[in-house]
Amino acid sequence: MEKNKIKIFFLILIGCPGILLSQTHSIDTMNLNMVGTTSFNNISSNTYYNTFDFCDVSWNVVDVSMPAAWEYSFCFPNCYNIGQANGQDNFIPNEQIYLGCHFYPNGIAGTGNIKLEIITNGVHRDTVTWDGTINSITAIDEEYISKDNKIHKIFIKLV
Repeated sequence: MEKNKIKIFFLILIGCPGILLSQTHSIDTMNLNMVGTTSFNNISSNTYYNTFDFCDVSWNVVDVSMPAAWEYSFCFPNCYNIGQANGQDNFIPNEQIYLGCHFYPNGIAGTGNIKLEIITNGVHRDTVTWDGTINSITAIDEEYISKDNKIHKIFIKLV
């Protein structure tokens, strides 16, 4: 009888962490890239936070490395003001929640990186990273792109 109690105790002990720490969510992509030129007002990239259970979520920017003139904003799932670095929300099971980041380069070329830590139910920690590159564009390049777009549009109309 004592051996059976010990076996049951160990089975419960082994099984409980799986029950207590079962997966409540997933995030489709943890590392995202964005590319644009100085003529872009903003660049953005998004992923999805998927719930399997009720999720009490808080998020916080933990690292920002970008040119001083650049700004950023997040949508999770609502879009927040430029520069807001934290927030929280509650999600119900079986939802696919939009999670996006915008970089606003303000005409400045460079590269930037931002890391967002998401804490779910006070236990699970995930970090989503966005890397962005804004390339300079010369007047000649802009004219070429503009002409190329016009040619492309004409070609589409003719076909």
